[in-house]
Amino acid sequence: MLRLAWRTLSGRRASWAASFVALVLALVMTTACAVLLESSTRAGSSAERYAAADVVVGGQPFVPRAEELRAVLDRLPSVERAVPELSFPTTAVDASGRTFEAPWDGPSLGHAWESAVLGPFTLRSGRAPAGDQEVVLDSALAERLDAGVGGTVRLSGADGLRSYRVSGIADPPRKPARQYAVFHTAREARRLADSAESVRALGVRAEDEADPAALRRQVEKAVDDLYGDDAGAVVVASGAGRADAEFWDVPSPASVLSSLVGTFGALSLFVAGFVVSGTLTLAVAGRLTEIGLLRAVAATKGQIRRMIAVEVLLVSVAAALLGVPGGIGVAALLHRLLVSGEVLPPSFPLAVGPVAPWATVGLAAVVAQLAAFAAARRASRVRPVEVLRESAAPAPRLGWRRVLLGVCVLAGAGACLGAVAAGRLDGGGGTAESMVLVLMVGVALLAPLICRVAGAVLLVPVRPLLPRDGALAVRNLLRQNVRLAATVTPLVLSVSLTGTLLCVPLVTSQGEERAERQRLVADHVVSAAGPGIGTGYAERAARLPGVAAASGQLSVGGELSRADSEDGDAAPLIGDSGDGDAAPLIGGSLVAMRAEAVPRLLDLGVRRGSLDRLDGTSVALGDSAAADLGVSVGDRVRVDWDDGGRDTYRVAAVYSRDRGFADALLPRASAARHAAAPLDDSVLVRTAPGADRGAVERQLRSLASDFPGARAGGGGGGTGNASGSGAAAGLFVLLLLTMINLFTAVSVVNTLSMATAGRRREFALLRLAGAQSAQVLRMLAWEALLTCAVALLLAVVVCGSVLVPLSIALTGSAVPALAGGPLTALAAGAPVLTVTTVTLAGLLALRSSAATPGGLAKAVS
Repeated sequence: MLRLAWRTLSGRRASWAASFVALVLALVMTTACAVLLESSTRAGSSAERYAAADVVVGGQPFVPRAEELRAVLDRLPSVERAVPELSFPTTAVDASGRTFEAPWDGPSLGHAWESAVLGPFTLRSGRAPAGDQEVVLDSALAERLDAGVGGTVRLSGADGLRSYRVSGIADPPRKPARQYAVFHTAREARRLADSAESVRALGVRAEDEADPAALRRQVEKAVDDLYGDDAGAVVVASGAGRADAEFWDVPSPASVLSSLVGTFGALSLFVAGFVVSGTLTLAVAGRLTEIGLLRAVAATKGQIRRMIAVEVLLVSVAAALLGVPGGIGVAALLHRLLVSGEVLPPSFPLAVGPVAPWATVGLAAVVAQLAAFAAARRASRVRPVEVLRESAAPAPRLGWRRVLLGVCVLAGAGACLGAVAAGRLDGGGGTAESMVLVLMVGVALLAPLICRVAGAVLLVPVRPLLPRDGALAVRNLLRQNVRLAATVTPLVLSVSLTGTLLCVPLVTSQGEERAERQRLVADHVVSAAGPGIGTGYAERAARLPGVAAASGQLSVGGELSRADSEDGDAAPLIGDSGDGDAAPLIGGSLVAMRAEAVPRLLDLGVRRGSLDRLDGTSVALGDSAAADLGVSVGDRVRVDWDDGGRDTYRVAAVYSRDRGFADALLPRASAARHAAAPLDDSVLVRTAPGADRGAVERQLRSLASDFPGARAGGGGGGTGNASGSGAAAGLFVLLLLTMINLFTAVSVVNTLSMATAGRRREFALLRLAGAQSAQVLRMLAWEALLTCAVALLLAVVVCGSVLVPLSIALTGSAVPALAGGPLTALAAGAPVLTVTTVTLAGLLALRSSAATPGGLAKAVS
């Protein structure tokens, strides 16, 4: 069988060339993804501030009862000392007002000098801070600021910009790659942290002869004994786990890369499977005559299938020899682009091990064999007497199982999209993009049938309007559904996937802007750039002339639950732990604002209760959160804060405009002391009646000079800020679409070239009937144009099926926002590509198909 497959493969090199190229490109794409994914799994994060700590007890974000735990740890026999690590966001500002953020989404944090020993940070020059107006800078930040000992540095904190004298510059053993550090006195650090719980971690340093493993067990036991059932609120880490405790709220470059590459790889594999399957199906379909003759000489169905399977295996092995090295090269190029785009740090390694290439080759071989089995299954059933009829005018009938599966897939996708339009299913989080893939599976299963219907609906009505060459092209397309489907499917996939990935963010952004316009009563929105806006900005803005109300929006971490006392009496309010049953429990998004300012700043679409009832002991809930908790106005809910605290509130209102805002609106007075960072996400300001809005805005801009994280603007502006991870996602989407469209373009060229080259007999018959070469070429050009028209219209249907329900759900409009430029370029490029390919392939085919009996005999053979 191997010898027969090799002989057949050698004799039909042209028919397998397209499949070979498709497999090579598929291997390039999947290998590149696999290498990057393997690199992300091998690249571990190193501890920086905690490098000298043998064990770290970390809180997320705070360590509850930190002083008690410190005293317990200090008494352990193997512990030299336990050092509290207090930290808070801070941003350095130079004389020109330029801020200095840490690279690659890392934190820029202030600390108490006593925690410098956990690095250990040792003074290169100068001395430790002796007063509250002195700081020690890490050497990397000092270099960026061009600051020296005795100089002055301006730091932005919760109360705005403050000037500090640089008393020293400190070096850690290894230069921090993901953060900047500023060290204050312990008293100033506690003031700037401005939290009920300010200790983020406790670093435990062991005695010289202590066993690290035994020390960790002692620390874990001490934590369990102190916290009991609440021991899960802290994490005990040693070794490589110290980095996870240090950067618990900051995604590492490896995690960002792995999440993006996972999506990238899944889509690449999906596209590659589609293209390879279509190419192999067309290659096998072009060999029906040969397969029929083999059946005529007593070849069994199993032998035919095994022959094709071995041929595909040989092609896969040959493709791997080129695809795997090419994929490694593409991975190196992508790695370089991500580093130059500051998505990855220069120190991030590209790991090329044996796992990724072998896994990719195995996966590609499985996909190719499955596609070959599907194609060979039908080809092996061809009867010898039907060879000429099948090869001349194939009119395959789809099996009822395939039709049923395709209909079920499309019906399931339609049900999900209907739920999105009705608001019963969230269209975000990749749902819309996933629906495109599901729809494409259904389209691929029913492609010949869909193309037949599309041809009858779209092509037949325009046939009378076309010239003779165009009418002949319509006739050919209607009779060759398999060939039409093989070309249309990758084009539909490319255009629909590109359109969805480009337009879904636009629709989502449009929906967020619409929701914010409906929600905002404030005249001005001050958005945050960097880690946030100091809380002092809102306090000072509220005192400006012409301002009726102002409040910051502070995100806090916690979980909501229904608070019912066991005896049915009223549950205790703020500050009481409330040991009643709590079910269910949801981890909602929580926002804190000044309760008295909320009614004048926001219109939340209150359904029950009133925002005027908000005070220090009450909360407003979104519709979804209230339904999940089973509460209404007057009921009580409990908030289990991330710092270990617990408060109980009475529900004062239930609002409907919670999309993109918050599940719960809490009073700032009680919630702020539990916030992980004392920085507002945005500040809302309402102008007093009769006051000059322009004058208020100028005052807000002037005030922003003392708060570098503030960006003053008009109402309706966005409150978010672009992050490095967002830039990474945008760059990866761009790379993804570029590779997918290049891959699809090459696959379309392969498919059209193979299909056109296989029509030599048809061209010879046309020439014998008196057609000129120019007429044949014009017919082919019309076929290419009409094929693109069918593909683009089907792509519009697929994209519209996803974008319209999403737009209805998010914006209330059935007309989604579109990325007109890229989509227009793609729609214009498809006809150019197909017409050029078909014309060149037709010229080559016509040269070998002279309209003579000998030429016809050669074409037939």
